[in-house]
Amino acid sequence: MSHVKTMQAFGKLKGVCTGLGGAYNPGQQNLQVKALTTLEFNAQQLMDEVTEAKTAYDNITNRRELAFRDVRSLGSSICYLLRSCGAHPLTLADAMTSNRLLQGRMRYRTPEPKPLEGEGPVSKRRGHPKDYASMVQYFAQLVETASAEPLYRPVAEALTVERLAQKVLELRSLNALVMKAELTLSQLYKQRNALMYEGEGSLVNTGRAVRNYIRAVFGFRSDPHEELINVSLTKPHR
Repeated sequence: MSHVKTMQAFGKLKGVCTGLGGAYNPGQQNLQVKALTTLEFNAQQLMDEVTEAKTAYDNITNRRELAFRDVRSLGSSICYLLRSCGAHPLTLADAMTSNRLLQGRMRYRTPEPKPLEGEGPVSKRRGHPKDYASMVQYFAQLVETASAEPLYRPVAEALTVERLAQKVLELRSLNALVMKAELTLSQLYKQRNALMYEGEGSLVNTGRAVRNYIRAVFGFRSDPHEELINVSLTKPHR
């Protein structure tokens, strides 16, 4: 069951209560139609805020993905240029180390660890790291190494010291924006779940209390209760 379906179920429940008119008159204020309307409005507003925050998060992560797409190729190009311009072997070694970390490769293959008793086999999959903060760090180290080499004077605009420094700033800025968007989204998720599913005053628990009230006052086989039999108010599993 999705959050949207939960909202639809609560809306149907509120509609049944509204349709009963003056016959629906619970003593608890939180079960009255006015309170149900306010709760539904607040929940829908949070749902909209979550959708907006999720869109913003997706957009900024897409921007970051595109910005990082050429980082590894830039790293390799810097190393080749340092080698071609006759950079000092120690400078070249530093650059190659940063680039190797950037690419996610190890100089030597370490022995595969044996799984502990009761554990499954150790995965042998190897790939590029997805730790964007580390990638920026390795790329920035590589750019610093190239910047300190007097012989490093590329013609290609994308490989100049100035442009590479701008690239580092861009990547760090995008990482910060993604972290901010992720924090905002996480906070809204918690607020939505608290309002809709957690605590006595949540949307789901209030809806269940309303259904129990209708069952008690109008009877199990009454028309209002029959209308609510298929109204499901449960927290989604995902």
